[in-house]
Parts: sequence; C-alpha cells; structure tokens
Amino acid sequence: MKHLVIVGAGGFGREMYGAALESVGYGVEFDVKGFLDAKPDALARFAGYPTVIGSPDGYEIAEDDVFVTALGNIESRRRCAEKLESRGARFVAIVHRTATIGPNVTIGEGSFIAPHVSLTADVSVGRHVSVFHSSSVGHDSRLGDFSHVYAQCSIGGSVILGEGAVVYPGSVVAPRRKVGASSVVGAGSAVFVDVDPGITVLGNPAMPIG
Repeated sequence: MKHLVIVGAGGFGREMYGAALESVGYGVEFDVKGFLDAKPDALARFAGYPTVIGSPDGYEIAEDDVFVTALGNIESRRRCAEKLESRGARFVAIVHRTATIGPNVTIGEGSFIAPHVSLTADVSVGRHVSVFHSSSVGHDSRLGDFSHVYAQCSIGGSVILGEGAVVYPGSVVAPRRKVGASSVVGAGSAVFVDVDPGITVLGNPAMPIG
C-alpha cells in the first residue's frame, strides 16, 4: 500500500484530507501518512488530523510515499511540486468517489477532483489541476496543468483552460471558449468570449479589469 503525503496543512490541505478519506482507492491502494508544511504547528488549533511530518524542502522521501499538493496559490503549488518531483516524488490524482467520470476522461498526476464534480466525456485534465465541489466540465474540454476550477462552476464543452488559469466560484464559461494561461475569471462571472493570457475578467458578461 502507498502512503499519501499531503503538501500543505492549511485550509485546502484539511479539505484534501477529508476528501482523500472518501476517494477512490483509499484503504486499498493508499492510506494517509501526514502533511508537509513549512509551519510545524500548522494544525495546532485543529483536532482529528494526521501530524505535520516535515517541511516540503526537508522531508526525506520514502519508497512507498505518494504526494498531492494542497496549495491554493498557483505559483507556490508549481514551485513545490517541481522541487519535490526533482527529488523523485511521485504524485497521484485524488478523485472523490462521488465524482462522475465519463468515458475517455484522463486525469493527470497530482490533480484533485472534489466531491460531486462532473467530468462528462473525453475531458482532459492536466497535471496538478484542481476541480472543486459541484463543478461540471463539458465534453472535449481541456484543463491545462496547474489550472484551478473552483466550486459550483460550469465549464462548457470544448473549452480550453490554459496552464495556471483560475476560474473562481460560481462562474460559467461558454462552450468553445479559450481562457488563456495564467488568466483569472472572477467569482460569479460569465465568459462568452475568449480570455487572453494573463488577463483578469469579471462580471456578466465578463470584461477585463485592472
């Protein structure tokens, strides 16, 4: 059996722990070993969690360890994942058992598919992607590495999210739209046209801000 190490013991990490206990493969393919965090006392105020077993930089990787990152900041997540991978860490996808996974869906290493997510058909989810609670992703869509789709979002069919793109809660991306790399869709927005890389959009219809 593999031993899952959750990188990050903040709010996202605690959510990840709860989801991991109810995910495909838990108790058969993997258990949860603990957290990595730069703050050894990150869980001091919280009961019922495994301990912080080290920092991401100093932890000695064991043969049966597997990893998932639980860091909300995209760049922090990328840096941490790349450092651990350079030291031989193996990342796994965590897929909650209530998620609906359609035919020909692929999910990359280190990605997180939260409760009640729907990935319909022929969806490609890259590496280190997060799709949060009750979001849906339509057929033929592609979610780039390190992208985040937050809770209760609707991603239409044939949508492309670029690497590191973020779609905040309650947003809608219309079918066949492109959301460029490192762009941000603000909470509650409706995207009807392509979003250029590195741009933040907000509103209904979503318009560039800043």
